[in-house]
Amino acid sequence: MPAPLTSLPPEENAELALSVERAYREAAVLDRLEALWALILAKCFVLQWAIDAYAVPVHGLFYVWTLTFAMAILASALYLQAHRLRLRLLPWRGRVSSALLAGLLVGLGGLAYAHGALGLLPAGVAAAFACVLLGNASLVRATLLGGPEPLLGALLWWLAAWQAARDADGRALLWVGLGFLLAQALPGFARLARRRREQRV
Repeated sequence: MPAPLTSLPPEENAELALSVERAYREAAVLDRLEALWALILAKCFVLQWAIDAYAVPVHGLFYVWTLTFAMAILASALYLQAHRLRLRLLPWRGRVSSALLAGLLVGLGGLAYAHGALGLLPAGVAAAFACVLLGNASLVRATLLGGPEPLLGALLWWLAAWQAARDADGRALLWVGLGFLLAQALPGFARLARRRREQRV
C-alpha cells in the first residue's frame, strides 16, 4: 500500500515537523485574515469618500461601516473557528509587536478625536499623520517578520501620507483607502503567495 502524501518526514522528526507545519498554517491563516481586513477597510474608506464627494444620499455610517463591520466580524469568527484558531486581540507575538499595535490604535484614535471632535486638524493633515503611523508600523513589521512586502508597504504608506498632506481635504479618505489597498492588502497577499511558493520548495 503506498504511503499517504504528506510534507512531513516519515520517522523521528515527524512530531517536530508537524509542529512547524501547524505553526506555519496558523500564521498563514492570520496573515490572510489581516490582508482581508485591510481590503475591507480600503473599501469602506473609498466608499465613504465617494459618498461625500458626490453627495450620494446614503447614510455611510450605517450602510458602509456598521453593516460591513458586522458581517466582517461574523465572517472572521467563522473563519477562525473553521481553522480551529482563537481570535487574538494582539495577533503578533511578542511584547514589541503588542506594544506597537496598542500604540498604533492609540495614535489613530487620538488623530480621529483631534479631527472629528475637536476640529484641531484639517482632514488632509489628519489623514497624512495616520498614513505615517501606519507606515511606521509596517516598517517595524518588516524588521520583526522579514521579507520585502512590509517594507514596500511602509514606503507606499508614506507616499500616501505625502499625497494626503498636499491634496485637498475632500480627498483625505480616498488616500487612506488607497493606502489600505496598495500598502496593506496587496503586500499582505503577496507575502502569502511568496510563503506558499517557499513551502512548496
